[in-house]
Amino acid sequence: MPYRDVHAFLARLAPLGELHRVEVEVDPELEVAAITDRQSKEPGGGKALWFSRVKGSRFPLVTNLFGSPVRLSAALGVDHLDQLSARMERLLDRPAEVLPPRIVERAPCQDVQQEPPDLFSFPFLKSWPEDGGRFITLPLVVTRDPETGAYNLGMYRVRLFDPRCAGIRWKPGSGAHAHYRKYQAAGRAMPVAIALGGDPVLTLAAALPLPQTLDELSLAGYLRGESVPLVRCKTSELLVPADAELVIEGVIEPGELRDEGPFGNHTGSYHPGEQVPVVRVSCITHRASPVCLATVVGRPPMEDCWLALAAQRLLLPLSRRLCPEIVDLVQPLEGIFHGCTVVAIEKRAAGQGRRVLERLHETGWLRASRLLVVVDAEAAPLSLSYGLWRALNEVRLSRDLLVDGKFLGVDATAKWPGEGGEEKVRLGQDAAVEALVTRRWKEYGFKD
Repeated sequence: MPYRDVHAFLARLAPLGELHRVEVEVDPELEVAAITDRQSKEPGGGKALWFSRVKGSRFPLVTNLFGSPVRLSAALGVDHLDQLSARMERLLDRPAEVLPPRIVERAPCQDVQQEPPDLFSFPFLKSWPEDGGRFITLPLVVTRDPETGAYNLGMYRVRLFDPRCAGIRWKPGSGAHAHYRKYQAAGRAMPVAIALGGDPVLTLAAALPLPQTLDELSLAGYLRGESVPLVRCKTSELLVPADAELVIEGVIEPGELRDEGPFGNHTGSYHPGEQVPVVRVSCITHRASPVCLATVVGRPPMEDCWLALAAQRLLLPLSRRLCPEIVDLVQPLEGIFHGCTVVAIEKRAAGQGRRVLERLHETGWLRASRLLVVVDAEAAPLSLSYGLWRALNEVRLSRDLLVDGKFLGVDATAKWPGEGGEEKVRLGQDAAVEALVTRRWKEYGFKD
């Protein structure tokens, strides 16, 4: 059964021992982030944190909600995140199974219309000392193509400038960025909505770099097994998740930009910030008793690492469609989504490893990767350790590297004679002896 909203998911986490409540007052500037950072470094990602009393706001705050495989699996209704790949394979084979969103007339996210709108009445965070200000870090940003009417649900950081003014940093090449460019070219004001919450699956869908043929809201409907309910905004024609905790409505006027200032990043340093489009807030609505959500970005492991792990399992089938020889892939937490990927292939021809590197670098969700390593698939589960072992022992630097600006590709597959390799006899235990050892394992005094 899908979660109707964040409250239903939080109710599920409590009996699992995955939710910790902080009842003393905390400051949204630096203190919450410091607590969350320390908890995120605990083995397995620590617990989700509920802050009951946040200075300057009457609303509670939750952080690290998706910061562990256990919570992510619970959010997505699977026993293990690896099961997500099979679900995506099924969807790609049967695209008719997508569940488009449905429109409702009334929604919990519009229980209360705030008068006057005040962004600073909510417990949004300043996470690091040199951050330019407070940011909304776990938003569901809703935009619509002015020509086709197609929707985009994306996750882009939002800087608060004043109670009725914010800035959104689009990712170049993202769906929302494409919508923004069309509005700018036409000299038209662009409606935008920023929601928080709803079914947890919406957060994952918003973070995924999906192909244009698959929209986030329909994917979320498929993953939850039920269409996502949407409601029309109060001050625009945009549709937003009906079961969200709050919705910020506004418009971006043509040409209006403002410096967002520095933002502490997963690299361990500050992004200097950019000139970002300015959202003039027209309306804020929220539930009668909303809970706000935030994430903290910094040195791994943190919450975004685990979201990246779920994304990896969902997007693996897309890479297989691009390169059918791909068997599996693995990404270290430190890479955050696609910084580093080890790809295992079933190699059938000379030069195939390099061709896979080139294809993945040219197109698909891994094209923004900094490091791609292609290895031969073996029976053992793929791991970063295996990829490193192969790279250190199979690679001839003058032959096996693909360097392009900030990108490094490594073909660490075993080389065939036709591609400059040498005949090698690979290590492997005798099959009969392996079977014997398996049968006698307990006799040796080992446990299963």
